[in-house]
Amino acid sequence: MDADLASGRLSERGLSSVQFLLASALALLLFVTFANLVAVQYGRGAIRSGLEQGARAGALSTSHAQCETVAVDVIGQLLGGRMTDSLIVQCQVSGPLMVARAAVAFESWSPLTPDFALEIEAGAVIEPEP
Repeated sequence: MDADLASGRLSERGLSSVQFLLASALALLLFVTFANLVAVQYGRGAIRSGLEQGARAGALSTSHAQCETVAVDVIGQLLGGRMTDSLIVQCQVSGPLMVARAAVAFESWSPLTPDFALEIEAGAVIEPEP
């Protein structure tokens, strides 16, 4: 027993467990942050797709209500759930374009990162009547 004390083995017991725990916590935090970024990028793409389809539908019908309805329906099919809780979609005619705009805030999954607030816009040329 005195040989163990002299070599210092007892004083280092459990040190690697603390290091492993800290490294594991840091790795988990980084994984959650990167997964959150991927989810936000997917949400951004889904909203852009919905706005583009809504703007096209509104440009064909020259109706901002049709634009908003189609955009919200497409976004609801692609996202849904809590990601669309703060979604605001607005369409308007701006010169020769039907412009669809969306504002949304995606909640962060970790307390260390802020929420992701996005404003996205898409437009389509209004088709002339034949």
